[in-house]
Amino acid sequence: MKPKVFLTGATGFFGSYLKKALIKNGYNLVCLTRKNAEDSNDKLITLSAKNEDFFSKDFLKNAMTNCDAVIHLAAISDNNYINNQYDRDEFNKINKEFPLILYKAAKESQIKKFIFMSTIKVNGEYTQEVSFSENTPHDTGNRNQYVLSKINTENALISEYENNNLELLSIIRPPIIYGEGVRGNIKTLIKIIDKGFPLPTTSLNKKRSMISVYNLADLIINILNSKLTGIVKSCCKDIDISTNDLIKRIAISLNKAKPDFYIPTGLLQFGAFIINKTEMMNKLTKPLLINDNETRENFNWEPSLDFEIGMHKTIDSLINSIS
Repeated sequence: MKPKVFLTGATGFFGSYLKKALIKNGYNLVCLTRKNAEDSNDKLITLSAKNEDFFSKDFLKNAMTNCDAVIHLAAISDNNYINNQYDRDEFNKINKEFPLILYKAAKESQIKKFIFMSTIKVNGEYTQEVSFSENTPHDTGNRNQYVLSKINTENALISEYENNNLELLSIIRPPIIYGEGVRGNIKTLIKIIDKGFPLPTTSLNKKRSMISVYNLADLIINILNSKLTGIVKSCCKDIDISTNDLIKRIAISLNKAKPDFYIPTGLLQFGAFIINKTEMMNKLTKPLLINDNETRENFNWEPSLDFEIGMHKTIDSLINSIS
């Protein structure tokens, strides 16, 4: 019998796909959401919770009755969300306080596995000579509030694990995620290429690791099925690709001409500095590479879906959503 899974963040980009993938693979789910619980069925229980319920350990323990695993995806990822004190307090509650309350509720409910979705950026914004791996230490000098919240939560969960009976604490650090329902920079890039706007990206040849929702969901299913115990940190990818090559492949999938032209990287970086967009430009001009060999061995996992197919599915879902 497949484990019963308690899932947070099921209405988000990746969570929406993971929910479908888990149900398709025979898992029973309990999903915690702030939205109205409209899609409950024999495989899925959706609990609509008030804000205060998220921070009630008793409410959470009752909600995860008979569950075998917790997958915690929910988080506020937008750094612009913390521009005022109210939003900053909400950010801290959701990103820092809630994961620990949820973890303690899981511990007291005899949950066997707790899977926490972090980000590869806890290791740094870009790589230099060596790729990030499962054992790369935290980049404690990072100033990104979202990344710092993930570092703090990882440390807090690891500290709590030392004194409990959970079998597995799994921390997953994915890179850029693409797939159906994509948001953020990838969504913007696809729209720009679809409209044929020229992009000064020919010189952007540094590679960055990426993973699709499809392959990431497969990894999580393998973790749920794994007999590993202890604290296991994982990173994952299905491709290393430059911005220039990414644009080329998206254009091919859209049946569009590659809309780019050449500007030296140094000039792009200087222009970004002038308009206070250095951080954004670093994402385009610097590498961020992952070595996930240990994760593949630990969980007997290999990306099963090819990048071209995954990106084509990404584009199709986006075009269909706006047509």
